[in-house]
Amino acid sequence: MKVTQQALAIARIQTGSAAAEDKARVVAWDRLNSMLSTLDSKTSVLLRFNAIVVAALAYVLVIAPTEPVMGTNATVKLMGQLIGHGSLLASVVSCGFAFPVINVQWEFFGMRIDRPTEAESAFDDAALARMGDLAAHRIRLYSWAWRLAVVGGIGFAILVGIGTLH
Repeated sequence: MKVTQQALAIARIQTGSAAAEDKARVVAWDRLNSMLSTLDSKTSVLLRFNAIVVAALAYVLVIAPTEPVMGTNATVKLMGQLIGHGSLLASVVSCGFAFPVINVQWEFFGMRIDRPTEAESAFDDAALARMGDLAAHRIRLYSWAWRLAVVGGIGFAILVGIGTLH
């Protein structure tokens, strides 16, 4: 549904000239758009967090791999390396789950990847179902991205703790 169509449908609801089913469909569509917008914002913050963790871990593990566990025994060094690399991997995979959640408005760029620009789909129950499926899919992706980001962050905190305590 184009923005102009949505605005017109909402105006019809407000003036009372829309059918009850159309009103319900537009309200549901608006709610799904709101959910997707919230996911988009949360994912943006999650990707920033992952960027910080990945940059810090890349520095610690690649550029200065001996600094966090300098002067410790071989077991602590190995444990630090395993935790660090595991955290780095979890954070990078988290980014992989998060990128598809970000909403890209292809119409803004003048192209559509699912259908030609001139072919507009009807605003019906099938379109609403597709929007619901999209929201559910992005919620699942965000859930996994968040879990993996937490694992990466905790691993980084443990690595910092090991480096600080030893």
